[in-house]
Amino acid sequence: MTRVTGSGTRATILAATVLLSSAVTGGIAAQSTTLGARRQVPNAAEQAAAARAVLQRGTVLSQRISSMLEEARRENDIIRVTCLNDKLTQVNANMRTAQTRLTAFQNAADQDQRAHEATVLSVLGQKFQVLDQEANRCVGQDLYDTGSTKVQTEIDTAMLPFEENPATPTAPPPSAVPDLPRYSSGTR
Repeated sequence: MTRVTGSGTRATILAATVLLSSAVTGGIAAQSTTLGARRQVPNAAEQAAAARAVLQRGTVLSQRISSMLEEARRENDIIRVTCLNDKLTQVNANMRTAQTRLTAFQNAADQDQRAHEATVLSVLGQKFQVLDQEANRCVGQDLYDTGSTKVQTEIDTAMLPFEENPATPTAPPPSAVPDLPRYSSGTR
């Protein structure tokens, strides 16, 4: 335990701030060395292969959403058309960004610039995954549509008492609410 002597609370606050900041700084330094030891930076060839894979994934996704959009148009499903059109627009916009970033990656002069462009392409790849899931949800809307519903009611006539003689109705069933006694005051 550290004991700080000085005049009043100002010295105590100052000492606590110094101790806290040194603990935080030491924790951050220890954390960054721990992360640095675990994390392995891919080389330029691996980064280029991953960047091309992101672009390929985006191209396949764009084609798949386009075919789903055409099917929705054939079925005249305006909700799916609207949803899929939005997802296709987003995929195509991200594809243009990915192509620009791939060109910047290939033309990068230093390792830091290449690493930055590879990171941006990785984020775009994650965005393609999210858009793929959202496009699947667009198509999944029809899973909740059960189509036309047909209700068929069958009445068992053996259970109906008035069917024997409709001229004489039967007594109504007893009430579900019990009869309560009349209110009377305590005085006569």
